[in-house]
Amino acid sequence: MASGFASSEVIQSAHRDYGDTLRDLAAEHPCSEHRLFHVLENIHLTIEQAARLLRNYDAHASVLRRYLLRAAAIMPEEAVPLVLENVRNEYGNGDYSKNHQDQLRDLAWKSGVSRRTFFDVKVNSEIKAFIKAARLYYCPKKGLHSADLLNPAIVAGAITATEILAVKEFAVMQKAFASLGLANHHWFHHVTIEQEHQDESVALAKYFQERHDAAKSVEFGLKGVLDANIHLYDGLLAALT
Repeated sequence: MASGFASSEVIQSAHRDYGDTLRDLAAEHPCSEHRLFHVLENIHLTIEQAARLLRNYDAHASVLRRYLLRAAAIMPEEAVPLVLENVRNEYGNGDYSKNHQDQLRDLAWKSGVSRRTFFDVKVNSEIKAFIKAARLYYCPKKGLHSADLLNPAIVAGAITATEILAVKEFAVMQKAFASLGLANHHWFHHVTIEQEHQDESVALAKYFQERHDAAKSVEFGLKGVLDANIHLYDGLLAALT
């Protein structure tokens, strides 16, 4: 897939912060301008669309949470806290009743979606394609990538890609659910939460760039997940049509 993705050598100036460089790389990737964002900003959701959208979003997010748990295990000890802070938040900050999956499903129930309808929704093939593609960068294995790449740094780039785009995802989904009177549902605290996660993931990426000279690995993981996001957004868009 031709992505039009530039390297940091093109975007980064001598005095530019590496975090800004990564955000620019994400902003210039085609997934950042996917039609899904325009549709969500302007849609008046039906209950059926809410069910399909949230079921498919839940399917991908559930897998990413497990990928994060695996990521923490392969990080250098100095980098572990930056991953675990994200994991802790996903699972409710010590109170599992506040985990993010339950918040998403509560949004579905508040939207008028029955539990049976929600769980009867089939996960789209594009979402499954995203999960398969993202795994290569969240769970990299020897022999699948260039030998000079550092696996934990690849994962750092993958996490960073997810968190940078998540801010935009939640902002437009909040607009979509405003049509159902649910813009203030607690799941949309993610608009703020994901900004915090983005800052942590960028700090993780910067750690590998500064301490391990692994910018190439970080950007490999970043680009891989941005490419995979095309599948994700295709699948979420299909859920609305």
